[in-house]
Amino acid sequence: MNAHFVFLMNVARAAIAACVLSMVGMTPAHAQTADSAIARIKAHDEVVIGYRQSSIPFSYLDVNQKPTGYTIDLCLAVVDTLKRQLGRSDLKVRFVPVDLTTIIPLLQNGSIDMECGSTVHTQKRAAQVDFSFVTAAASDQLLVKADSKIKEFEDLAGKVLAVPAGSTNAALAQSINVQKKLNIRFVLVKDQAEGFLTVSTGRADAYMSDNVILYGLKKRTSDANAFRVSGRALSYLPYGIVVAPNNSALLNVINATLADSFKSGRAAELYKKWFSEIGMPIDPSVQHIFQVDSIPG
Repeated sequence: MNAHFVFLMNVARAAIAACVLSMVGMTPAHAQTADSAIARIKAHDEVVIGYRQSSIPFSYLDVNQKPTGYTIDLCLAVVDTLKRQLGRSDLKVRFVPVDLTTIIPLLQNGSIDMECGSTVHTQKRAAQVDFSFVTAAASDQLLVKADSKIKEFEDLAGKVLAVPAGSTNAALAQSINVQKKLNIRFVLVKDQAEGFLTVSTGRADAYMSDNVILYGLKKRTSDANAFRVSGRALSYLPYGIVVAPNNSALLNVINATLADSFKSGRAAELYKKWFSEIGMPIDPSVQHIFQVDSIPG
């Protein structure tokens, strides 16, 4: 076997290897980190869950400072599935607080295995992390005082609307304002609490955000009857459990657990339990989501 033939053989092997890697959609570096979340869980006998501290009713701290909520319950069901599949009945759970600025970095560097909060599935986020089946859905609506004459977004013509700065809510509101030439004046707020305050003190005629959050704000005030959530649904905001990319084994466990919960009616029970606490009925779109994602075993 001459040197030229050996060279050609090595080139061919390299080409075949590159082709195989391209067919499965990964580079050698990615292959080395595939399903790293499951590997960590096995190595440490622990599932690390990222949670939100005040996203009622999805994920928040209760009076005992313990993470609780709708998404937390779904994720604890995932942990039960992992215990059975891995044969680790003593699998521990560790909770790590996260917010919108830290979720993606903490998933990507392996500090948390999954985020169980109120993260909306967007195309921009999906380019950096992976989402489970949709667990719930919300839409943009308005929070107004109970005696307000504002019923729909168009009733804000010439009035003042508060929106979270830099949010999808703000982008949508500004787009509709320009499109319909409503001449709305905007107040940009830093968080949900400030948004509620602008309405309660009269600085704004309405506050626009995810309707789930608006129902939560209304519920937490001393006089919930003094406010109402108003207007038609202006958007579709799907929520999901989030994992780092290239962790299909963990994502499959999450989705299988969710599908079983949807089929059994357990997810609907949890939804009613948590969302009824903030006075929000189960949305028809959520019922449809549970139906669509009841994937057979």
